[in-house]
Amino acid sequence: MKTSLYIALFVAFVDYMGVGLIYPLFSSMLFDSALPLLSPETSHEMRGLWLGLLLSLMPLAQFFSSPIWGALSDSKGRKKPLQLSLAIALFGYITAFSGVLINSIALLLASRVIIGFAAGNMSIVQATIADISPPNEKAKNFGLYSMALGVGFTLGPFFGGSLATWGYSIPFLFASTITALNLLFALIFFKESLHLTSARKLSWSMGLVQLQKAFRLKGFRAILLAAFLSCFGWSYFFEFTPVYLIARFHFTPSELGLFFGAAGGYYALSTGLLIRPFVRRFKAEVCLFGGMLLAALSILAMPLLPSLIWIWPLMFLICFFVAFNWPTLTTLVSNNSPPEIQGEALGVLASVNAAALVLSPLLSGSLVGAYPTLPMWAGGSVMLAGALILLAVFRRQLFVRAET
Repeated sequence: MKTSLYIALFVAFVDYMGVGLIYPLFSSMLFDSALPLLSPETSHEMRGLWLGLLLSLMPLAQFFSSPIWGALSDSKGRKKPLQLSLAIALFGYITAFSGVLINSIALLLASRVIIGFAAGNMSIVQATIADISPPNEKAKNFGLYSMALGVGFTLGPFFGGSLATWGYSIPFLFASTITALNLLFALIFFKESLHLTSARKLSWSMGLVQLQKAFRLKGFRAILLAAFLSCFGWSYFFEFTPVYLIARFHFTPSELGLFFGAAGGYYALSTGLLIRPFVRRFKAEVCLFGGMLLAALSILAMPLLPSLIWIWPLMFLICFFVAFNWPTLTTLVSNNSPPEIQGEALGVLASVNAAALVLSPLLSGSLVGAYPTLPMWAGGSVMLAGALILLAVFRRQLFVRAET
């Protein structure tokens, strides 16, 4: 089963390399009036709105697809759905390459929907890890999963920013190549990890239905609310920070690639190594609260920095604190779910995160174009609110347990 674990981690690594690839690109492509993707007279507010739309379409499609892929993997096994999702992702990146090549915003928008639908396969990867992980190794293996995401996200922006010097279509050609490699490894090396399947009814409304069901469950309510607020705050900060960096420090695509690459490296180092002593010593709820609180305060400090040089150590602190959130959230959901619905439960968590990723850019893209510091103030404030809500909920639960 170790082989399946390594392949699942490699799938996550390559998927997120492709995801991270776009972060240095879209802001530069849309806010460069010399490029023919948008008309030269397009205002900054409208460019921000287009940026928000491009960023939101992928998680919107992922919101609906994650529980479908998870439930499909519960009923058909992990291997075949994973292979199909990777084939769809390959088609999506080819579509994006074509859109940039002919300067078609419509094809770019379509590619984000296709790639987002395929990206729901992370619920399959998570379910595979849950299948093959003993209870005492689950948090560690989910930490390795987060590390794989971080390493992939480290290299993705670096390659995206570097390859963009030869043209904005080249990074998407690279993404198509690595996704094809990902599919090849899944076809050859991935071993089935689920041997007891259960029938699941599939529908496009599964994301909404399961989300509603999950929020009715007392044990899941606080976890999912924390997941939503943490992901909303982080995505708002991380996705729109390039607008701030371009406006204040005149970052180029390659410099944005270096920034996101360094952030991904900090995150990977933190999830893989630095947070382990804390995760082993403290409960998941404690680690989640502490990570959200300190990450929020660090994000709120960024607009107050006097010069560019202070951004790099601050980003290390932000990524270190954020690194606590995903492994602890995934562990809490997995531990509260029966084995036969691991894929579905983790798909619900993915849908919650996807909903946050949809709303953060969709609601405020045009505002960021006018107010570049908004990602720090809004992102940090939302995450801080989530931390305070989490503290209140878990303090009350601990008090009730003490009484009983």
